[in-house]
Amino acid sequence: MDVPAAADIEAFRAQFQTLTMATTSSSGEPEVSYAPYVVDARNNFYVFVSGLSRHTRNLLETGRASVLFIEPEDQARNLFARRRLTFRCQVQIIPRDSAQWDERAEQFKNTFGAFIDTLRGLSDFRLICLVPVSGTFIVGFGQAYQLSGVGLRDILRVDPSRPPVSVSPQMATPREILEFWFNEQARPMWFNSTPEFDAEVRRKFEDTYQAGKAGQLEYWEQDSNGALALIVLFDQFPHHIYRHRAESYKMERQARDIARHMIWRGWDQELDPVQRQFVYLPFMHSENLEDQEYAVQLFSQTGMENGWKWALHHRDIVRRFGRFPHRNSVLGRTNTPHEIEYLGGKDAFR
Repeated sequence: MDVPAAADIEAFRAQFQTLTMATTSSSGEPEVSYAPYVVDARNNFYVFVSGLSRHTRNLLETGRASVLFIEPEDQARNLFARRRLTFRCQVQIIPRDSAQWDERAEQFKNTFGAFIDTLRGLSDFRLICLVPVSGTFIVGFGQAYQLSGVGLRDILRVDPSRPPVSVSPQMATPREILEFWFNEQARPMWFNSTPEFDAEVRRKFEDTYQAGKAGQLEYWEQDSNGALALIVLFDQFPHHIYRHRAESYKMERQARDIARHMIWRGWDQELDPVQRQFVYLPFMHSENLEDQEYAVQLFSQTGMENGWKWALHHRDIVRRFGRFPHRNSVLGRTNTPHEIEYLGGKDAFR
C-alpha cells in the first residue's frame, strides 16, 4: 500500500466532530474522556472543558495529552484493525480576555450552535489548545505510519520487521523549561557551565529548540510563562547546546522580539528580579547599540544592580567596536587590528 498523503490523513480526521482525549495526573493516574473540538489553520485542536473535571486538572498539571480519532465500529471491515489516528499534544490555555478566545469561541458557535454561549458564560470552563507534536496513523494490519516534522507532514511507514525507530521529538513544556532553569541545581551553571551540564541541556531540550526555531511554538507567546520559557529556550539554551558554534546566536533576534512583547504587556513586572533579568538579557546580547542602551535602562531598576554593571560592560564593548569581538572566530568574521589588541588583553570579554 502507498504511503498516505497528508491530505488523506486530514480527510480522515475531518469526519469527526469529537475527539477522545487521554491524560494523566502529575502522580501518573490515567484518565480518558472526550470533547467536541474545532481546529485552526495549523491543525491545532481546541476544546471547551470544565475546570471542575479531572481531565482538565490533568491538562493543567502536566501540559500534555494524547488525542485519538478512531473509525466507527459499524464502518470497520475488521474490529481488530480499525483505522485510527493518534496525536501526542502539548497544552496551551487560552486566556479569556484574548482575541484568540473570542475567535475560537465564535468558531465553536458556528460549528455547534448557540449552546456555546452557555458554556462561554460559565466561569469554570476553559478553552484549551492541544498542539500536536507527533502522531501515528494506522490503516490496518502492518500499515502503521509515524507523523513528524513541521506540520507533521513527514510520513514514515513503520516496518514491523525492524526495531521501531522513534521519530517523535522529545518536546518539553514551558513549565519543564522554567522548572529546570530556575532550580537551585541549575543556577550555578547559568554563567559558568560545565560540559556535563551542557550535555544535559542538549539531551533534554534540543528537540524543543529545533521545534521553536521551525516556528512550531509561537503559541507559547500567549502567556507570560510560555513567553519566558521561549526566551530561555532561544537566548540561553543554545549556548549550552551549541557551545562555540554559530548556531548558538541564531535565535537572539527572536528572543528580543518576545522580550519586547513581554515588556509591552507588562509581564516582566510580574516576575521576581531573578526571572526578570532573563527577559532583559537578550538586549544585552545584541550587537545593536540601541538595544544595548535599552538594556542599561532596563537593568537600572531597583533590585537589578548586578545586571546593570554587566549591561554597562556589554554596551561599552558594542559602543567601542560595533560588535562583540569575542564572537568573531565563531561567526567567521575577521578581527580588526584594534580587536586583536583587545582580545589579547586582560580586560577582554571571553
